[in-house]
Amino acid sequence: MVSSIMKRVLYVDLTEQTFHYQPVDMSLYPHWLGGKGLGLKMMVDMGLVDQDPFSPENPLIFVTGPFTGSLVQTSARMALVTKSPLTGSCLDSHVGGHLGPQVKRAGIDALVIRGKSASPVVLHVSPLKVDFLDARRLWGKGKFDTEDELLKRIPGSRVACIGPAGENRVRFSVIGTSRHRQFGRGGAGAVMGSKQLKAVAFSGEEKITYHDEKLFRELAAQLTKDVVAHPNRQLRYTHGTNWWTRAGHEQGQFLPTRNCRDGQFEGYATLTSEYFREHYGWKSKGCFNCAIQCAKVAKWSDRELEGPEYETVAWLGSNCGISDPEVLMEANLLADDLGLDTISLGATIAFAMEAYEKGILTGSDTDGMELAFGNGPALLDCVRRIAARRGLGDLLAEGTRIASQKIGKESDYFALQTAGMELSGVNIKGSASMALGLATADFASHTRIWSATAEMNGELDFKNTPEYVANAQDEVNLRNSLIVCDFVPYGNDRLAPLYEAATGIPMTPEKLMAAGARIFALARMFNLRNGRTRADDRVPRRYLEETHIAGIFKDRKLTPEKFNQWLDAYYKQRGWDNNGVPTNELLQTQGLTRI
Repeated sequence: MVSSIMKRVLYVDLTEQTFHYQPVDMSLYPHWLGGKGLGLKMMVDMGLVDQDPFSPENPLIFVTGPFTGSLVQTSARMALVTKSPLTGSCLDSHVGGHLGPQVKRAGIDALVIRGKSASPVVLHVSPLKVDFLDARRLWGKGKFDTEDELLKRIPGSRVACIGPAGENRVRFSVIGTSRHRQFGRGGAGAVMGSKQLKAVAFSGEEKITYHDEKLFRELAAQLTKDVVAHPNRQLRYTHGTNWWTRAGHEQGQFLPTRNCRDGQFEGYATLTSEYFREHYGWKSKGCFNCAIQCAKVAKWSDRELEGPEYETVAWLGSNCGISDPEVLMEANLLADDLGLDTISLGATIAFAMEAYEKGILTGSDTDGMELAFGNGPALLDCVRRIAARRGLGDLLAEGTRIASQKIGKESDYFALQTAGMELSGVNIKGSASMALGLATADFASHTRIWSATAEMNGELDFKNTPEYVANAQDEVNLRNSLIVCDFVPYGNDRLAPLYEAATGIPMTPEKLMAAGARIFALARMFNLRNGRTRADDRVPRRYLEETHIAGIFKDRKLTPEKFNQWLDAYYKQRGWDNNGVPTNELLQTQGLTRI
């Protein structure tokens, strides 16, 4: 059957330096869609659930969706599935840019990498061929130089690579592409570094076909017209994601500030999209086949950066008390080149700053560095130390969960993580619904759930939040499997016909949502197998013991009792028991078995 699915999976063994291809199991697609769903199901079916994240057996699964590289708006995206060294749970991280379409042009839907190379290596994947290239000369280099060198060596390719942070197994290191695009959250770069895999280059000119090409082209063309005309497109084209800096400060009052003690930052004005456009010549830039063009390119001195994005502004900027935009951009540039997730990086540095302020960390821990909120040189020094695991950086490279456990002295109160993942998106004291969404997600990232807009607009209350959160999480899962960007402002009624026209697989909006829920249940069982319990479905005490600034609990506390009421209602909505375990009835309905 003609389809946008390439029908081929490539398996690579780094230990033996061998590879082979297998036909993709087409029966998986109606239930798992592609992308995250397909990658997670493959990992479970291979029995790869209990492995240590740094063991050779832990797979790196680069996986596309049926929409990847197609005519559908925002079809650049692809997923990376593995077991996270930061959380010890399943991880799916996503990237835009141009890598995903090139993976499809290499003739595959997914690349599964296992084993560990005896020395640093680069994989070059082209149609029906894999080359194992010596990477000893590249080991130790930043991502920018690595990518530049490989693009010269393999013209026309697209590259995914790690920096020194990944080589040093920093638990929140990234895999990067197109210089400033990252498989960002959860530490996939450290998994790649543990395999001594410096980079993967993809090349090829395989064509993507469609089951009903005429219908697919018509539907995709209409979606493009509607996206271009949508007011959200103009907002993101003009301001990018960083419009949330002003909105988070002025409207939501949830802008992360000084390790989320505050939700408003007195220095926010120099971190807004308006300021970057006026002073640093922000210009819009898009991923493959994207009319939204939310990315922005800034220039200053002899520097150029794609960014900064809102999450970087929030966590490396205001959350660390930094109002100097050039310090922030320099930190962003360093993180991109060294290979660090700017969200976990900022959250971890802010944790250390508060520990220093409280006297838990002292000058003897910091080699005399004054690790104070707002100290730009200290921030930049900390970024370098973490990537190199030098001095205090070696502790902080473990992430806030392990760092707070080692430091002790009740530092867990302000270690803002859930099950090992540094929280992102907002200061929960201004958006309580995000507490429930982050605490129950497969990992606690804003990439799993964004309820802040609905709460800010008064659409959520204590009663309707659990249902809203569950549905929103399922929606994200299905989009991360098709794969289509969160910023496409249209729903499943538009996506289901496109999926069917592309693949020939019958699809409805209801089937898409059912697939999203099924993927969520499988991820939950994976995490339960790895020790997740109800006790882990929580947020840090700061958010439960301090008065909220805005949102549902404005001027009140989201007490542990109230949070547990939410958790009970959420579990019931999901079809889980009181311990957060999917019931037998639910699993039977979803066609699942326990892991």
